[in-house]
Amino acid sequence: MNRIAINDAWQFVKLPGCSMQTLRETAKGRSAWPQEIREKIESASAETVCLPHTWYRDEDAYRGLTMYEKEVTADPAWECLFVDVPAADQQALIFANGTLIADHKGGYSAFRGEVPERLIRAGHFTLRIFVSNEVNDEISPLAGDFAVYGGLYRGVNLIVAAKTHFDYLYYGTNGVTARTAISDTGAGKLFLTPHVKAPEGVTAAVRYTLLDGSGEVRARITGGPEEEKILEIGDPHRWDGKKDPYLYTLRAELFSDGQVSDCMEEHVGFRSVSLSADSGFYLNGRHLRINGVSCHQDRAGGFNAKREVDIDRDFAFAGEIGANALRLSHYQHPQRAYDLADRNGYLVWAEIPMLKLPPADAVLENAKQQLAELILQNLHHPSVFCWGIQNEIGMYGDAPYMYDALQELKEEAKRLDPDRPVAGANLYTVKAGSGLNAATDMVGYNIYFGWYYGKMQDYDAFLDRLHEKRPRLPLGISEYGVDASPKLHSADPKVRDYSEEYQALFHETVYPIFKSKPYLWGTFVWNLFDFASPMRREGGVVNRNQKGLVTFDRTVRKDAFYYYKAQWSDEPFVHICSRRFVHRTESAIPVRLYTNQPSVSLMVNGVSFGERTNDGNGTVVFEDVLLRMGENRIEAVSGALRDACVFIRTDTPDESYTLPDSGAGKTVRNWFLTDDDIVREGYYSIKDTANDLLADARSRAVIKRFAPDLFRLMTTRDVVPLGLPLQSILSRNPDGIDQKALNDALNQIPAEE
Repeated sequence: MNRIAINDAWQFVKLPGCSMQTLRETAKGRSAWPQEIREKIESASAETVCLPHTWYRDEDAYRGLTMYEKEVTADPAWECLFVDVPAADQQALIFANGTLIADHKGGYSAFRGEVPERLIRAGHFTLRIFVSNEVNDEISPLAGDFAVYGGLYRGVNLIVAAKTHFDYLYYGTNGVTARTAISDTGAGKLFLTPHVKAPEGVTAAVRYTLLDGSGEVRARITGGPEEEKILEIGDPHRWDGKKDPYLYTLRAELFSDGQVSDCMEEHVGFRSVSLSADSGFYLNGRHLRINGVSCHQDRAGGFNAKREVDIDRDFAFAGEIGANALRLSHYQHPQRAYDLADRNGYLVWAEIPMLKLPPADAVLENAKQQLAELILQNLHHPSVFCWGIQNEIGMYGDAPYMYDALQELKEEAKRLDPDRPVAGANLYTVKAGSGLNAATDMVGYNIYFGWYYGKMQDYDAFLDRLHEKRPRLPLGISEYGVDASPKLHSADPKVRDYSEEYQALFHETVYPIFKSKPYLWGTFVWNLFDFASPMRREGGVVNRNQKGLVTFDRTVRKDAFYYYKAQWSDEPFVHICSRRFVHRTESAIPVRLYTNQPSVSLMVNGVSFGERTNDGNGTVVFEDVLLRMGENRIEAVSGALRDACVFIRTDTPDESYTLPDSGAGKTVRNWFLTDDDIVREGYYSIKDTANDLLADARSRAVIKRFAPDLFRLMTTRDVVPLGLPLQSILSRNPDGIDQKALNDALNQIPAEE
């Protein structure tokens, strides 16, 4: 097999008003192009682009049909030729000289099409790839706080193969799936399943060779072209996360009448993973706390059209912060990401883009397809420790049909991979007894106390109650965080002020709570990087979720980044917080530092301010540091480590540090009611979810009476996330609603059990 990149000089056109479904139906009938598409193509002014490419722009988030076109030269001596698409967002049709060779629904996994032999012999053909990200109610994701960008954003390749070859059309794989396991005796087992295409009458066989890290042959076995084999080695060198990410190389050689006709190689690793509801996660029998960060695949400039160097740089941030795990959210990421996770020892939560699950067979079938592609294309990666099958589907309901659908997805995952746990991520309004908590082997909760609802300290009691009610459920935190801009600052940080200081305070407050819970398998910060979200209009910016510890353009590590570096990293450092909060009006300020060193000294304008010890939580605070008018140079010193910044004392506050209309301090909590005032035990309140309230005719009528405009939104399909508490929804739609009167009315209605 030979892979050839064909990323240069594509002709690209948008086809607004045209439907992928119409094109698909026409193509299957082998008729001419639909007239409206043909006319649009002929009249459009094509743009020359290079791949990877997305058409998304913040100012033009186009959702529709497009076409990429390229003239391809083929060597007539080639025997078989495939068009390899690592991903096309969100659905695609591939045509070679007008012949449909691939039809794919799903924006994140690899797929391929085979070029007809007559076109290879002709020596050239026109390749047209129609890609659409138009809203489609059958292809996940159906919802989500991130961009569905569109594009051929991972490039396109040609695969040249012999007549007898591994089946490159098999779920986008390289034709051999490899799964490792550790037996009860400690032996390493490698389960191998080949998929081969061979002409009739050809005698084919597959030879598998396992090479260790030094290139020495450890085992070898031969089987038939469709024969499953198990290759076993005693006492394998284990892949052990960041401690020792040891990899073997699997080589599969396909023989055709005694000659090698195809060959593929993958890295594999032997390790075991297990979970305990009482004590968390185990890797190779060793307890390991998951200290994870979540990542979307986009970044400023190219959005989802990232180069390998961009992916490498993102992994460098994960290495710097000291994380040992990645949640690759909320869809399949490029192979480069899983390869780097293998090499660098990161545990990976891999998942499909199931963020909304209506009672529709087509949605479930598409989810099964995307799950099969995710698993089969990534089965060999030792870094992947679980398969995620849903994220916050409870946002739009909590119903028995969902439990049944998730059971089908879980069974599909177990059929393809019996060993890895199946995971789900629930938002906090999912009750402990919900079937969503019984549908998977492990559960993560996406919880945002101190931002969207409640207080930061509420994590403590919430988690203990949840663990008490579901004592056999392996439980962790799959998302938590708050939005922050490095341009916004406050000496008195409050929820929803979007300040860098509030984000730091939040993480300082909640992470120790998580660490105190031995039953948690671990945590994933949401998010390592800011990311694009066309639905966002907050924190002084548009189209961005700013919960990242690093900015979208990767130029600024927010203070909270260094808080986690102090928790997780062995790299010695000291960092002065609020360094971008330059202009101060106070005569004295606290100077806060993050460090993993035992103590730090502070110099203020060249004069020693003393030494403080690390509090064990990575934080050192110097109180009442006097500032003179004008510039003040602050320097932190710990051995050979130094960090410095300048604070400027002025008489006038710097208004650029605050947002006048942010709603700081109010957020989703009712600022005029305490929790005791809101909740009447056994009765409804605005703390109940919108789903629960709308399901009861009495409370439904109350909402309609006090908030008619909001009621219309809530009862319009897919407009409002009804899995949230009504209190949270009210905070985003406060105008003209007497929340106290509404809550008082709900307090008169006995709640349904």
